[in-house]
Amino acid sequence: MRSVIRFASARSSGLGLFTMAYYTLRSLDGDPNLATSLGNMVVAWAWAEEIVMSTFARVAGINLNLAMAGFARIPTFESRVKFVRALIGEWQTTKYDKDKIDHQIYKLGKLASARNHWVHGDWCKDDKTGEIVIFDHRADLASERRCRPVKAADVRNHIAAVKQHTADLFQLIDRSSIPA
Repeated sequence: MRSVIRFASARSSGLGLFTMAYYTLRSLDGDPNLATSLGNMVVAWAWAEEIVMSTFARVAGINLNLAMAGFARIPTFESRVKFVRALIGEWQTTKYDKDKIDHQIYKLGKLASARNHWVHGDWCKDDKTGEIVIFDHRADLASERRCRPVKAADVRNHIAAVKQHTADLFQLIDRSSIPA
């Protein structure tokens, strides 16, 4: 059973808006590479969130368990990023490079918007071509953000960026030396 839905899409060849038929996906069984990539993205982001939490511990001068108890109660990643960046701005340190740490946190915050698009978007498949797309119904009808194709390679590139910024942050905060 599938429900075909029609969405206005700006994805045309310069001819303006037109309506295409898509149906909502219930799984990615037909694209195991994309499914695997999304699973790997979840794991990469779990590590990134742990290192952002560790950054909070480093900046606040507290142990990881205490940091985790408080950090887990900040409801969104965006709020966590804003909170940690605000602390970094007030942090008095000569041992750690505040600017580089802040930059890595900032970059992860920017990457989170792509993750949120994939997690919270409306996953559909083009009824004719089979192309998998995500709709962002908050975007204007004429916006390219309204309907975007999703490819495993795009997700893998995203993962690589998340892992690189996380690894850089891991080194910058000397994560291994933060007490539990």
